[in-house]
Amino acid sequence: MATCGSRTLLPCGLLLLLVLCSLCEGCKKVKLRVPSRVDPGMLIGKVNLEDCLISDHLMVLSSDPDILVEKDGSLYARRGISMTSEKRTLTLGLHDLYSQTKRKIKVQLIHKQKKQSHKTRSAREAILRRTKRRWAPQPVSLLENSLGPFPEDVQMIQSDTQENYTIFYSISGAGVNEPPFNLFFIIPETGQIKVNGPVDREEYCEFHLIGYAKTKEGYSPESPLLMVVRVEDDNDNAPQFTEESFCTTLYEHSKAGTVAGRVNATDRDEPGTIHTLLKYSIIGQFPASPRLFAINADTGIVTVLSQNTDREQTAEYVLLLKVQDMGGQPYSLSSTGTMTITIADINDHPPTFTASSYQGEVNENEVNVPVLCIPVQDNDQINTPNWRANFSITSGNDDGKFEIVTNPETNEGCLRVVKPLNYEEQSRYQLQVGVANEAALITKSGSKTTMRNTVPVTVLVRDVDEGPEFMPNVWFVRVKEGQPVGTLIYTCSAKDPEKKTSDGISYKKLTDPSSWVNITSACQIKTTKVLNRESADVSKGHYNVTVLATDQSGKTGTGTLVITVDDVNDNEPSITKQETSMCLMGKKSVNIEAQDLDEVPNSVPLKFSLDASGSPDLQSKWRITQHDGTSMTLEDIGNQPVGTYNVPISIVDQQGKGSVHQVTVDICNCPDGVNCPSAIDRRTAGEVSFGPLGILALILTALLPLLLLGLLLLKCLCGGAAGSMHGNKGFPDDLAQQNLIVSNTEAPGEEVMDANFKVPIHISNANLTGQAPPVSGTYGQGTKSGGQQVMESFGSGHQGMDTLRGGGHQGMDTLRGGHQTMETYRTGQQTMGSVRGGQYLLDSGKYSYSEWQNFMQGHLGEKLHLCRQDEEHQRAEDYVLPYNYEGKGSMAGSVGCCSDIQAEDERFEFSKTLEPKFRTLADICTKK
Repeated sequence: MATCGSRTLLPCGLLLLLVLCSLCEGCKKVKLRVPSRVDPGMLIGKVNLEDCLISDHLMVLSSDPDILVEKDGSLYARRGISMTSEKRTLTLGLHDLYSQTKRKIKVQLIHKQKKQSHKTRSAREAILRRTKRRWAPQPVSLLENSLGPFPEDVQMIQSDTQENYTIFYSISGAGVNEPPFNLFFIIPETGQIKVNGPVDREEYCEFHLIGYAKTKEGYSPESPLLMVVRVEDDNDNAPQFTEESFCTTLYEHSKAGTVAGRVNATDRDEPGTIHTLLKYSIIGQFPASPRLFAINADTGIVTVLSQNTDREQTAEYVLLLKVQDMGGQPYSLSSTGTMTITIADINDHPPTFTASSYQGEVNENEVNVPVLCIPVQDNDQINTPNWRANFSITSGNDDGKFEIVTNPETNEGCLRVVKPLNYEEQSRYQLQVGVANEAALITKSGSKTTMRNTVPVTVLVRDVDEGPEFMPNVWFVRVKEGQPVGTLIYTCSAKDPEKKTSDGISYKKLTDPSSWVNITSACQIKTTKVLNRESADVSKGHYNVTVLATDQSGKTGTGTLVITVDDVNDNEPSITKQETSMCLMGKKSVNIEAQDLDEVPNSVPLKFSLDASGSPDLQSKWRITQHDGTSMTLEDIGNQPVGTYNVPISIVDQQGKGSVHQVTVDICNCPDGVNCPSAIDRRTAGEVSFGPLGILALILTALLPLLLLGLLLLKCLCGGAAGSMHGNKGFPDDLAQQNLIVSNTEAPGEEVMDANFKVPIHISNANLTGQAPPVSGTYGQGTKSGGQQVMESFGSGHQGMDTLRGGGHQGMDTLRGGHQTMETYRTGQQTMGSVRGGQYLLDSGKYSYSEWQNFMQGHLGEKLHLCRQDEEHQRAEDYVLPYNYEGKGSMAGSVGCCSDIQAEDERFEFSKTLEPKFRTLADICTKK
């Protein structure tokens, strides 16, 4: 194959462009301005190729042999170009290697020389002659990796003001007082800038220095000067592939020119120069023969040279690649890499049978049994759609008795029987089996085909001794229900398949759910009961009987008799619910439903009517409204009183068959106007009907307890003082109303001047059941709510149980639980009774205080012993303990955890929130 060298590039390039652009479309023209002289390797300009064609597999060629175009659209000078004329035109050819799309771009290089008049040129030369200052120098460049000697001169800066002043120069910036430090320095007296060592362009591509001109006194006659020191690139970096090994996949038998993949490399040298102008090449292929791949030197795209890639021969190729800079010139730097091309499989090998024909045997009447497995051979990749086989029976299976499936592990076609075979009918079957892959077969020309390979398969049926057979094995008969016992329904017959006779065959029932039939020795089926279509064993009018036939060798066969039971009108309509109820006030109608077990036309629609034959006025009391064929509404139109009524209703079917049904209707008082109360609720309530006087009596009965409660409260609020003066029992104060409770005292209290003042004393109830303790006789029993009892004692000479003075006596404060109230009588007698409404009054007789104390002291002590104990029966911190009298109390008062230690003026602050009846007590107790 001929190649294009550097000297023959113009003819080859023009020829290629003519071929590419024969059917291509032109893109927008590009104009680039260039100087009059373009040096070799110089960047001329850049063309945006994406405005014309976007592709990842783009190949670009230039029609000008002196100009090189890169894949990013950059144009470089291969050799020096002198612009002798104002314009130079070239054409860029763009070719997408995948889609074969072609475009072209016209590029025009323009160098326009401006003509100046003699007058303008003379004036400009005069200005230049008058300008002697060098404070604005040209850009400075350094050669990368310079060998010295160092320090090396870089640039000199001077100011014209040094004719009038003594100027000292200085610089700052990166490379001086910024990293890298001390790379540059300046001689202050002369302005000469020097560099101390070599510079790596890949690390620092340029330096921005600021120069200063100052007098000795620090005066700056010039503004700071910005200087850019550019580092010129040296080809000191070899290009490197972007990946250690490139991997790609290519389908086998791909056409020549197919892109297999693309490689890419980078170079750290300055972009856009010849130092980074890369060239790619293939220097080796494994296996080496035949040579199948090529690479585009400029783009790195690897393509196929021939269509001889065969996965079944070679599944993978490895290419040894080389990349060079400097456009591939001999003195360029280079590196190597690899590219692995995996050949992907296509279905280019059809499955083939290993034999020319196959044969198998199977017993008759066997189902879902394998006949034989047929192997195939396929060279494509295993366990892929190109290898997996699909089998089919192409002929000989019209009745669908055979089926063939693929074994996924062995890729064999397994033939099996799906319907029973009969040796007496057919003993040999000739099948044609075909096979193809899941994926379509691809021919050498690249087209797809659905070709199948076929093979003949013979199936032999082995004879087996079979039982009797009924022909047919399902029989259908129709019988009307109600037929007499012994009616002949059907006569069956079974034959031996081998002998084709019925000799020696016996018959019996196998299934008969309701035992309706019997089978004789001659296979006559007769009824043994009267058939009833409404039986639970009849489904949709059908009743099944299975008959078993047995030959002399014990082989059996079955047949099924399907009896269709025809309906007769043997059932009268009936009401589903005989008893119902309706309301006296409110809903005065009920729905009544009926049913008929027969079928149409012997049943629905039913007809409802009132039977007024026994009661002529029935039509004036009740009314029937029919809804549909099975329900009606019964309505009370006579406003009948509460009670139970029997309503005769006639119901007949379409044939007029029916009777009169008694519906029991219970008319009752409905609390909600819709539903009657239950029978239990009505028995409890007595089903009493209230008239006006009854309702008035009910209201007075409800108000009477309220009146009694009001009188009792009035007695509580107003009768306390009078009761105490006349010896009557007063109503004890309610504990929930902030009552003052008298505590034990260790000194005489102040005199009470108010004659109506009475202090209730509360102690814990010793008997929560309401039974008083027996003392020297038998006490009566009284019941009090919460198990409480109230004990009152009157007398002026006795001591209350709450306050006991003297040594050895114990004071008992308020104890939680049930409460007892004891009041001292003036006469020294004690009375025990209950003060709660509706309770009995108990009189215990006359007992002295000492007798009562002897009983209660031990009993209350036992209760106190159990009060406020923890789980281990340890007393709590504030347990009530008895103490002997030890004299006058401490000035500090109580120090218990429950004490309320407050200032003297704050102890009775609670009295401000008491009820009015306690304010007098508070005024007396408050210290003035």
